Amino acid sequence: QQIMEHEEKGEILQRFAANCRKLQIDSDIWENATTTFHKLNADGALSNDADDWLCCAVYSELQQTKMKDMRQQDDNKKCNKDNNELDKPRYNSWNMSLTRVLRCFGMNIRKFLKRMEHWNWMAQNSAMFQQEINELHRRLGITLLLLQHYKRIFKQLYVLPESPESRVHYQMVYEFGWLLFLVVRNELPPFATNNLINGCQVLVCALELVYVNALEVRNSDIINSEFLGVPAKWHSNDFDNDSLNKFSAMDAICQLLPELPQKGACIMKNAFFHKAVMSLFMDQRLLGNDRCLRELIKDGLLEINLCSMNRSYAQHVCDISEIDERVLLKHKEISKPLNRQINGNGIEENEHETENESLSQLLALDLPHSLPIFISKLLSQHELDLLLNALSDMCHTFERAAKLDEQTTEVRFQLTSGLYYMLLEQITGAELRRKPSIQIGAMLQSSFNATLIACCLQLVLHVFAMPADNSLQFPWLLDCFGIDAFEFQKIIELFVRHATGLVPRDLIKHLRQVEAECLSSLIWRKQSTLWRLQAEHSLPSFKSVQRSAGGQENASVSSSVVICLRKFYQLAQQRLTYFCKGLSLLGNYSAIWHIVEHSIVAHGAALLQQRHLDQLLMCAIYLRVRKAHLRISFSDILEQYRRQPHARRAVYRAVYLADGAESTDIIGFYNRVYVGLMADYARQLHCEQFLEQRALQKLSNNTLRLTSNGLNTNIFVSPEALPRICMSDDCIASKESGNVASIPRQRYLKRAHSNHELSKPPLCKRPNILRRHTLSPA
Repeated sequence: QQIMEHEEKGEILQRFAANCRKLQIDSDIWENATTTFHKLNADGALSNDADDWLCCAVYSELQQTKMKDMRQQDDNKKCNKDNNELDKPRYNSWNMSLTRVLRCFGMNIRKFLKRMEHWNWMAQNSAMFQQEINELHRRLGITLLLLQHYKRIFKQLYVLPESPESRVHYQMVYEFGWLLFLVVRNELPPFATNNLINGCQVLVCALELVYVNALEVRNSDIINSEFLGVPAKWHSNDFDNDSLNKFSAMDAICQLLPELPQKGACIMKNAFFHKAVMSLFMDQRLLGNDRCLRELIKDGLLEINLCSMNRSYAQHVCDISEIDERVLLKHKEISKPLNRQINGNGIEENEHETENESLSQLLALDLPHSLPIFISKLLSQHELDLLLNALSDMCHTFERAAKLDEQTTEVRFQLTSGLYYMLLEQITGAELRRKPSIQIGAMLQSSFNATLIACCLQLVLHVFAMPADNSLQFPWLLDCFGIDAFEFQKIIELFVRHATGLVPRDLIKHLRQVEAECLSSLIWRKQSTLWRLQAEHSLPSFKSVQRSAGGQENASVSSSVVICLRKFYQLAQQRLTYFCKGLSLLGNYSAIWHIVEHSIVAHGAALLQQRHLDQLLMCAIYLRVRKAHLRISFSDILEQYRRQPHARRAVYRAVYLADGAESTDIIGFYNRVYVGLMADYARQLHCEQFLEQRALQKLSNNTLRLTSNGLNTNIFVSPEALPRICMSDDCIASKESGNVASIPRQRYLKRAHSNHELSKPPLCKRPNILRRHTLSPA
């Protein structure tokens, strides 16, 4: 039993040390916290909840270190010493919000406050520190009451609109109002906000300021027209926005809170609130008309001011090491969502609401504002300059290419920088734990650095994207920075591995979609690095890439190409399975796969270059269908393709033929290019696994099958297994060394008439689904 207790104790301390390293807390701080914990736990009374008590211990030690360092800084100022003598790594240790500490230790705020009361009593902490904990508890209670008032009043000032664009605007106004209240309250002296009444007065002032600024947006559909504070003739086209400069809705808003004296709210507005907002304008934390306190929302300034307020408030809670009260704001829309889409699992989801929620979660992340200190120490000054200059240069390049104003670019790159620093910290820390002797400067080479920054920027562009504007939609980013898709897809896997659990799941899902787009088409562009790496060799087969990159068969193929093609073949498997299920061709899956694989290995440059994976899949399916005399038309295949979530019209309407030649449709490509290269192979194909699958399919078709719909259908927790791919060497040998003369030559493998291939037209002419005019045979 003692051995088990010793092992459990070691696991707790290891977990505690890992959390402290994650928070970048100095080792002497958390070692002191551990010593204090052991002293108070001499009788084992704290062992049952050791994680909670260690969290209290480290927070107590952080606050005491903070007080000591700040007193030392004040003494240095009095002695006219340089302020930079303050130990910066230690300053970084205690300069963090309490919310970040609790999130790392997985502890609830209410439980923490209750534990801290007992900890202060046991540790006999100073009366000043105990008073701070009591004040923290009291302020949290006041804030929760104010939040209830804020939500109730907001719902009476605004209405949830129908259109997705307006819903995004509604959500941003909702967050901006609460954030403005938090920032202004922190700017005011303590005596003006130390009780519930004064807090309500500041809240009403913030709501009134945001509401009047929201009225400046013409034809806004988030304004509640039934609210008494709406100006007369506001809905008319001849309404003068300048009249809002002196307009006040304070009286009407105060009526929504009858227990609050209106006179006190007006005094708070004139004596304190106005001056605090003016200081935000002077510090450029707010942009707009500082003379009338207007134009905070219209003309795109809402987005900029919201990000600015987030930065300001995040810095404040880090400085005072208190609760990040932004996390209290959780807005759930109850009304029926619009523009629903059905995902692959048959579950409805709203794309615009998801993006809006991702934006809120991204803004609420506690992102670092500078390069992690331990990375700076491991880099030379030259390497550090290269790292920071790359971020600055890409920011300027993005600003010029995106044609955005300076403030909007700054907002996006501020978030990008925070994500970049966070991921750099995670990746570098993991590599150092795996290889302590690794050279960080060599790892952070220019290509790695540029692709990581671009990956972070892609997420920011995704959450800020408007439904009606696809100008910055992927792959615009690759063209902007001149990044090759082959290099970009390599960073995505690394990003996902280290960012899972840190960023919203919807952003991880978006990166997977970006990766699929790279694998299906972008890496096959003519200028792609992949073609340069494989210039002297054909593309490897599915079987060869499943082996390690150091295998004998893969000796001529670089490991990066093997990893990329392994993911490419997996994507091809998934999409071909979707086709075969929808077209009832699972019995022909192995035969179709052989055709797909042969088109990649034997004719990769001729068929894949400048083209799309889905084009080869559709052509392979139709070639097999024609060879097996199945009653499936190209129209059926295209209809099945359109049902896929990644389907695009250009994939089957604009297919590359050759340099200088006009693009054609998928049927023209099939007739003029694909059949000429693949017809002989399809005629000779003989696969034993296909024959087994066909026999099993016939057997299953003769049995009685019960189908059900709706709630009675099976729901799979894990993905369904993909059909087995034939990897028999005998099957491959029969394909390559088969007796061509002994196999009867089958005709009419083309989709439409051809003077060169057909001697006479088929008996039954099928309609061309793309309405292409074909020539009659001579």
